[in-house]
Amino acid sequence: MGSLLKISWRNIWRNRRRTLINMSAAGFGLFLIIVFTGLTDGIMADGKRSLANTGMGHVEIYAPGWRLQHKAGQALANPAALLASLPLPPGAQAGARVVARGLATSAHGGQGVQIHGVDPAVEARLANYAADLRQGGPLTADDAHGILVGEELAKRLQLRVGLKVRLMAQRADGEIGADLYRVRGIFHSISPNLSRGVVLVTSASAETLLGVGDVAHQIVIQLPRPDDADAVAAQLRTALGANYDIVTYGELLPLLKTMEATYKDIMIVMALFVYTLAGLGILNTMLMSVLERTREFGVMRALGNRPRYVVSLVLAEAFWIGTISAAAGLALGLLVTRLGSAQPLMDFGKTMGESFELGGMVLKTAFRTEFSPLAALKASMAIYLLTLAVGLYPAWRVSRMRPAEAIRAA
Repeated sequence: MGSLLKISWRNIWRNRRRTLINMSAAGFGLFLIIVFTGLTDGIMADGKRSLANTGMGHVEIYAPGWRLQHKAGQALANPAALLASLPLPPGAQAGARVVARGLATSAHGGQGVQIHGVDPAVEARLANYAADLRQGGPLTADDAHGILVGEELAKRLQLRVGLKVRLMAQRADGEIGADLYRVRGIFHSISPNLSRGVVLVTSASAETLLGVGDVAHQIVIQLPRPDDADAVAAQLRTALGANYDIVTYGELLPLLKTMEATYKDIMIVMALFVYTLAGLGILNTMLMSVLERTREFGVMRALGNRPRYVVSLVLAEAFWIGTISAAAGLALGLLVTRLGSAQPLMDFGKTMGESFELGGMVLKTAFRTEFSPLAALKASMAIYLLTLAVGLYPAWRVSRMRPAEAIRAA
């Protein structure tokens, strides 16, 4: 076996240029598949992580009809008990919000906002912006008149830490509720709309403003694995019954699901295209190598070598080509995706800003790759097996040669 591999190694370098060109084509094709897969997986992962950038959950629970009407009285009673009863997987985070549409005003103007009444400690784990305070400090659970505002809202209303802002919203009884709040902190969000249109107060403060009791309008659930959202939602529907409106991020952001399916189709088409080109290139190399050595194979057969040995020699050459191509493409692909996961592979921040919105998603303009050695290994194995497969036809042709005809054909 060792001598067979040595002979086949020398054989593939008889025409060095042709071998290098076809190895490079196969290796570069594998490299493109690994990098493109890593980039698309990174974009999709960023899309799912962007849910936390906007405070959206992988699964959300509402009172029936609240999502359409946003009435203060359409609420979930006793949210603490509801949260405690949820059958969630290990590592999941869940929290309740009191939510209302309102108006924030200062001495310098007004702005329509969405008021979120939250548990400050829990909200910091559910929404990235709640923990990203650029000025001031966080709310405390007993702060009845503290408020956190976004940077964009602070600019528009000329607010800073310590100044007062008035909130007005429709109460559950139909009247208008209003109260003064003091700015405790200013948060940063990669979404300009959220930075301009969301304010945070404590749950108790929001309940007082809206004239409701111990209720919540929204239960937000963040999962350690976003892909489990459908299964978790189905389990929650079974456990809670029909008195709750339970939706997944795929229902709230259908474009994200569409993008996932589209990217998968694109990857299949791209992989087939690259594998076909690589296979044809390797097949060309193997066939040319066999045809150029027709006399040599004839002499080998005439000297008593069995067809099995000659076939093994051709397949050993395919082994070397596949091994080198797959190893080179895998190493380069892993290197680029690893670097791209640590720092952006592409950054459009200078021309597009920090983020852009697409179908309700907020995506960063700095694109990173998802580093996945397992996915890269699968792609390299496909190239490797393809090389061995296309080597079967030249090997079959060699096995069919008659020694005398092969010698004369040369």
